[in-house]
Amino acid sequence: MKKHIWLWMIILLVIAGCSQKMAASSEEIIGNILESNEETKGFYGKGELKTYEGDELIEQMTIEEFADEQGRRKVTAKREGEESTTVNDGEKILTYEKGSDVAYMMDLGNEEFVSGMSQKEQIIAMIEMINDSHTLEIAGEEKILDYDTYHLKGKAKSEDSIFGDIELWVEQKTWTVLKSVFHSGETKSEFAYTEINFSPKFEENTFALDLPETVEIKKMDEEFAPAEGSIEEAEEALGRPFLIFDGVGEIENVEMSELGGELNRTEIAVMYQIDGVRAFSLSVFPTPEGKGMELEKSGYKVRGKDAEYWEEINAIAWDEDGLRYSVLIEHPDLSLDEVLGYIEKMKLSSEQ
Repeated sequence: MKKHIWLWMIILLVIAGCSQKMAASSEEIIGNILESNEETKGFYGKGELKTYEGDELIEQMTIEEFADEQGRRKVTAKREGEESTTVNDGEKILTYEKGSDVAYMMDLGNEEFVSGMSQKEQIIAMIEMINDSHTLEIAGEEKILDYDTYHLKGKAKSEDSIFGDIELWVEQKTWTVLKSVFHSGETKSEFAYTEINFSPKFEENTFALDLPETVEIKKMDEEFAPAEGSIEEAEEALGRPFLIFDGVGEIENVEMSELGGELNRTEIAVMYQIDGVRAFSLSVFPTPEGKGMELEKSGYKVRGKDAEYWEEINAIAWDEDGLRYSVLIEHPDLSLDEVLGYIEKMKLSSEQ
């Protein structure tokens, strides 16, 4: 399953600062990015996110963004009669889905102003994430919304890449990605700005969220914090026993989360450590149903089942007896083959 969520794309869809030479290597591109001091501060943008399965459009969303030089941000997303808005005013992050009776807040504290990543910080994060897994090249120069852009292509070196092939159209002066396309098997996610202004003027109330009087504001960290407990309590929350590791490492902690919205599921997370160091994390939840929720075959077999492996995050997932399991390898000295061996020896929690 490689379903690109719009917020994930917005955070990651930036790579830029290209060389003036069309034959520039990825190393030269990265060097120019890191050496440049030019930053984009405030902007206004409106765009569309479209997701295709083959040639069929399966989801469409409009996104409107406001960002000022102080780092305040507001993002509104709309799709099929749904609308959600998130505001970062420098003191708190507030998010609200229109029509709901609850809004969620995260306090940023008074110690230091916290804002979203700058364009340059996003670029660096993106490069660090895909530089080893993709081959970068400049495919040409094109006009997008009357701005000069470089058309960059990131070709995945492996079919196990979590991102797949990537295309980016990067504005040459501000590093802003004006258009992006993520390919993943038969799925294609495309985001493109339809309007953008790099010198906007905002009213002071732009970064305020006017909520109905009946809306209750809840603290995000308290509302969505997972409950901690034992394996037995996790079995009760899930409604059944589940596979856990046998004879390897020690359980560091067990978390139980009740997820709402589209996910609407109970999810169990078990963290393991070896010699006092976090080794890997096990996630368990009911196998999701519906289009686009199935795992993609990646050539790996786990306990006789087809598994999907995500190279960038070193994680593997498989479905077994109505449950989806995923293991995230966190210890730098643990190889995938070692962990696959441990997985083969897993036993039901009720048998231990």
